[in-house]
Amino acid sequence: MKILYFTTTGNSLAVARAIGGELLSVVGLLGSGVGVLRDDDGVGVVCPVYFGELPLPVSELLSRIVIDAPYRFLVLTCGSTPAMAVRASGGWDYVRSILMVDNYFPMFDVGEQIAGVGQKRVDEHLAEICADISMRRRFVESPTVFGRLAGWWMRCFPLRSDAYRRFYVEDSCSGCGICARLCPVGNIVLLNGRPMIGEGCLICGACYHNCPSAAVRYKGEKSRVQYRHPGVSLVDIMSQSGSVEKE
Repeated sequence: MKILYFTTTGNSLAVARAIGGELLSVVGLLGSGVGVLRDDDGVGVVCPVYFGELPLPVSELLSRIVIDAPYRFLVLTCGSTPAMAVRASGGWDYVRSILMVDNYFPMFDVGEQIAGVGQKRVDEHLAEICADISMRRRFVESPTVFGRLAGWWMRCFPLRSDAYRRFYVEDSCSGCGICARLCPVGNIVLLNGRPMIGEGCLICGACYHNCPSAAVRYKGEKSRVQYRHPGVSLVDIMSQSGSVEKE
């Protein structure tokens, strides 16, 4: 079984690992030119929800490739609701969301989210998802009333195209360049040793949450707390784009 994953803070990678199989990075596949993905067992996608939709790199990859497998599943990680992302096209046999730490810093106090994650019963729900996929259960989650309303609100008031301008870098920046290597869309460049975030920003949080110096900040952030899934390392996330340097 093959699992395509997209992650910036580790939640989706942790879920993909728990499900088990051959893990393939969405970012890596986008640059590979692959056209058909075949597996006699099954193919799945595990990714977060961004503003009620699939992340742009995931949508782009799914529009480019043909998945040839007898069982296709989509698992969505999110903080409060997958909104209408559960209705993503693709002929899925199984679609399920799982609530985890919400690390969307422009809207939530990440520290409070980490403290309250126990109420989301992540391990219990993850075990259910793993069992469902193991048994090749066919089930497509329906959007809740709250999810429908949230989806409507997000479509009426989409993320501002200039939201990237709210990022700034504090003097604690060491110029290590990890943020640029982590950016899943190659939207960060170093200028005189300082990161510059371009207008193609997804507000995915990869640079913000993984900066070793916590120097990447956002005007209006609800807290200064960074988050990475406790079972996922910085090297794991960097491996998504093949940017880990060989020792």
